Amino acid sequence: MQKGFSLMELLVVMSIIGMLSAVMLPNLSGAQNRAKETALRALLYNMQAELEGYYLDNNYYPAGEAVSLAQLTALLGLKPCRNPFTGRDYQGGDTAGKVLYSLDNGDYTLTAYKKDGASVLLELTNN
Repeated sequence: MQKGFSLMELLVVMSIIGMLSAVMLPNLSGAQNRAKETALRALLYNMQAELEGYYLDNNYYPAGEAVSLAQLTALLGLKPCRNPFTGRDYQGGDTAGKVLYSLDNGDYTLTAYKKDGASVLLELTNN
């Protein structure tokens, strides 16, 4: 009597594993995207806290209209932030996970965009 698996048994097991992985991969990539969006939300709340601290120190918010996060961190004197979607420090031309800051009549708006660069993920204001 021989021990081991037949070729047919191995092929059946491999096909089952292949089907399971085909079903699971889209779910895993969706979970990664949601985790990156959560990290971006946290970053936006931290930037809001930094802006409020800046206001307490200076009695005004930094001026800017459609300023990128890279420019805002420089205005606030902070070290560069990492973009959760790219894994690099924010650049002015980032579209995935971009963050824009604008100040209008003393009221600021911080807007974070999703991976596509067009859909708004979160918008924070001081009013």
